[in-house]
Amino acid sequence: MKNFNFAIILTSTINPGDMPNVVRNDIKTRLNDYKKSFNFWINQKSVNKIIFIENSGFDLTFFRTLAKSNQHKEIEIISTNSNNSFDKKKGKGYGHYLCLKEVFNSSEISKKTNFFIDITGRHCINNFNSILKDIMSNNTDIYNNLSDSLKYSEASIYGGSKKFFLDYVLPELEKTSDIEYSLFENRIASATLKAVSNGMSLSKIPLYPEIDGYIGTNGKKFNQNIFKKIKLFFFRKMKNYFFKHKKY
Repeated sequence: MKNFNFAIILTSTINPGDMPNVVRNDIKTRLNDYKKSFNFWINQKSVNKIIFIENSGFDLTFFRTLAKSNQHKEIEIISTNSNNSFDKKKGKGYGHYLCLKEVFNSSEISKKTNFFIDITGRHCINNFNSILKDIMSNNTDIYNNLSDSLKYSEASIYGGSKKFFLDYVLPELEKTSDIEYSLFENRIASATLKAVSNGMSLSKIPLYPEIDGYIGTNGKKFNQNIFKKIKLFFFRKMKNYFFKHKKY
């Protein structure tokens, strides 16, 4: 892992304001979610570069203080007010796009990093080290999971090279709009297909993330019971088998 030049991007909106389709919208609750997650990520030994970006202009003293106390890691805290700069009817996915755009425009870490893993800032990924090993073993330009006839992509965690983000993800995400039924997840899927059609390599079926956190749109906690884990494990095995055999 020491030779793998990657950074994680934690996107956050502590104060969602009047953003539609966000049930988990209490500021104190969301702040606690982000505090828990940030503590989790800075204590991951496999993670040496963290870009934390918040887009509602909220006071980030807690995060800056914690970052300074971990000087053995490269941690950037970026604050913007971009969540209040667009028509909310476009949805929170468009706000996520603006976060990523700002990261690649102003982050010093992004200038010297080859691979990025975009993670919802309120979530801890309990099997992250396994996912990271899987990313490294794949050695591909793109690491994500497409579903729904290749029209939908996992968005809680996905990764790709700098070229993938700059040339495909950002241009596609600019089209994100809930009112036009063009969701963030749809745009990531579209970016992936365009990149692959132009010769970029896509991973085999990724590991399914074990997420510790809550779904913003309905406020429910992610279900990670043992039966679901077993089901997803064998489902992934089967998908990888069929994808590797051309006759299927």
